[in-house]
Amino acid sequence: MSNPSRQPIRVLPVNYYQAHYLDLNQRGVMVWLNLLSIIPLAIVGLLTFGALLVYHEELGAPLVIDALPERLPGIAGFALVLLVLPLHEWIHGLMIRRVGHRPRYGVRLLVLFATADGAFFRRDEFLGVALAPLAVISVIGLAIMVFLPGALAYWIALAVALNAGGAIGDIWMALVVLRFTPASLIQDEEAGMRIFVPHSQQVQP
Repeated sequence: MSNPSRQPIRVLPVNYYQAHYLDLNQRGVMVWLNLLSIIPLAIVGLLTFGALLVYHEELGAPLVIDALPERLPGIAGFALVLLVLPLHEWIHGLMIRRVGHRPRYGVRLLVLFATADGAFFRRDEFLGVALAPLAVISVIGLAIMVFLPGALAYWIALAVALNAGGAIGDIWMALVVLRFTPASLIQDEEAGMRIFVPHSQQVQP
């Protein structure tokens, strides 16, 4: 039998009020996001390219996969860099579905997004949805590089690093959400979020 307390929330409880609104499209926020995206890109880039050097200098690449046609790694690698964008949003969607909501995918101002209309996420649910693409793509990218030839592995490392840089909006939202208690509810929007808290909960300005 399912736990009623863990059922998806689609109607805001009457004892909740909006305590915070974040619009990622605001000019000042966009400037900071563009600047701060260098941090996760650099951290994950150093990890992936550092691991790549260890894998292919000390362990070497599997001979079977090294037999791929010479031009294939470049073609496949370029495709991987492009595919990491929809993959990122698809992972958001999987997590949205996992907590009981229906994902909606779209493009806004040439930027892909995944959201859930009419959904209210518990704080920890939202954190999982927001950070899953960064964690999953980074971990899987690092894990599979050892099985790839050098040229293709470098493309994987680039895709993983660019995904980390592109996840700065997710990281920003996660940091904002962590300022609130687990009882908070978050409504995701195409380019931002609204945070609701119980009336009994006093929020610091």
